[in-house]
Amino acid sequence: MALIQLFAHMSIINPILIPYLIGCFPSALIIVYLFTGKDVRSGGSGNMGALNTLRTVRKEKKSPALALLAFLIVAVLDFGKGALAVNLFKDSPVLATFFVILGHNYPIFLKFYGGRGAATLMGIILYYQPSMLFVWLFTLVVFMYLTEIIIFTVKKSKVRFASFFHIISEQILGRLIGEIFALIPIYFLNRQLFLPVLVGTTLVLIRHHDRLQKQLKSI
Repeated sequence: MALIQLFAHMSIINPILIPYLIGCFPSALIIVYLFTGKDVRSGGSGNMGALNTLRTVRKEKKSPALALLAFLIVAVLDFGKGALAVNLFKDSPVLATFFVILGHNYPIFLKFYGGRGAATLMGIILYYQPSMLFVWLFTLVVFMYLTEIIIFTVKKSKVRFASFFHIISEQILGRLIGEIFALIPIYFLNRQLFLPVLVGTTLVLIRHHDRLQKQLKSI
């Protein structure tokens, strides 16, 4: 009886603990150190994510090709964390999504300071429906550019389209608005995916509060 109770408890704990530990794997920290010998948290935005990997490696190595390679490796690993978690726990996709992104954003082994969860969320969307990832990304890009135009209009300055990298890296307000609106097509096109993406998006939004405040102050 005790053994049965133990397994029953483990069946509840596993979709919480295992996804969280998967999320804690510090992809950016390891790759940036291997490429440059530096700590990814010491440069750029200080974030442990693919975009800050790109910034840090490009700054240290002065090589766009090497920076792009590091970015792609980290992106694939962070995508993989999300996909692996929901694949292992197909019966608990909401729990797996929440805790793998929680682990990525707040890893226990790194004083609860990690990434911001977007790439891990993308990996989850990609696992369920690759075409939906295109819809999600397209929505984000549209709102990032719209927000950039609106900000220039409010400032009464001439609208100039910055580089694509600048937009996706620095237009935090537009990106977060896009993530919220991206829930609408997901709701109508793939109900199975909606709740995992909703909880994942919530964690991503919370983790961006510092950069959002910084951008709002600069407007």
